[in-house]
Amino acid sequence: MKKIFTLICVAFVTMSASAQREIWDPNTDDIQALITTTLDNPTKVADDNLLKVDPSIFVFPAGTRDECQTSGDWSSIIAKASKIEMTSWIMETGTTSVKLKVVSTPDTGDAAERPSNGLQMAGNDGGQALKGVEGFPTFTKYLKAKNGSGGIGYLEFFEVTDNNPETRRVIETPWTPDCGKAPAKGFYCMFTPSKDGYITAGIWVNKNQAGRTVFVVDGTNFSAIRDLTIQGFRNNNTYEFHGEVGEGESKPATCLKWEINDNYELVFAEGDTNINQAFFAYVTWQVKKDVNYYLLGNKNSFGISGFFFDETDPASITSVSAEKLDGPIYNLAGQRVSENYKGVVIQNGKKVVKK
Repeated sequence: MKKIFTLICVAFVTMSASAQREIWDPNTDDIQALITTTLDNPTKVADDNLLKVDPSIFVFPAGTRDECQTSGDWSSIIAKASKIEMTSWIMETGTTSVKLKVVSTPDTGDAAERPSNGLQMAGNDGGQALKGVEGFPTFTKYLKAKNGSGGIGYLEFFEVTDNNPETRRVIETPWTPDCGKAPAKGFYCMFTPSKDGYITAGIWVNKNQAGRTVFVVDGTNFSAIRDLTIQGFRNNNTYEFHGEVGEGESKPATCLKWEINDNYELVFAEGDTNINQAFFAYVTWQVKKDVNYYLLGNKNSFGISGFFFDETDPASITSVSAEKLDGPIYNLAGQRVSENYKGVVIQNGKKVVKK
């Protein structure tokens, strides 16, 4: 353990010589206190995209929702609507160079008034800790809401029939890259840097990942950014490790590079299709000062385990150079291994794949 700590320190010394890194970790005492304060002080949020129609103003016959969805014309309903005030938990925090606003607006109704549905800490510092990229900090837990989707359109009205005079209808439109709007409800994080650089956010995406999306939205035009670097693993740090493990040792965390397809859905690393596990990752993108960037998933529960800011691309400052790899060999758990060890190892402070 001491040796792996030394190696990590070497990586951070090399990094700090190139740039100053700022880290936000939600598991620190001061942020935990801020979360408690946020939960104790919800606010009511009204948004032009959150609309409610009272049945006493206008009667909508059965089938209205289906007809409007088919035609795409909601004007008869929207014309009679007023803004919905929804309970929202808003936490403003961040680092010296990056303001972070965490917004959670879960839904309407009694359930939305419960703080546990607004914000909650989850995960643990064992199998769900986000780690495995050399030079990147470990994040041990993540901040999430029960409803993590980044919704946009939200319409609430009542259809009236003889048998059921008030059937409540709720229409929600998930955030899409072509909507041209900021997210209006659900859970999302907004980053506002005061200088140019790179943000790397630790994220959690819930299991059953078929079609799960990851969006980083540029607030200048509310378009999704394509140029993302995603390095991650699935729950318990075991699913992306393909090396040998010694007797009594556990499989180490191994962050592999993932991608998003044209629909911004996660593409599984190395063709792995086991989707029934939560996903943990570092997501890196380039930022410009004074621009808002929204981080969200539009159809899935989503969480943030922390973030860090670099003025230089972190991919260029986390490697530790060595003239030749002739030193002792360690696995990713920090245990010394022999020359015959197969898999990802650390030698001379550098990650190497031994086959």
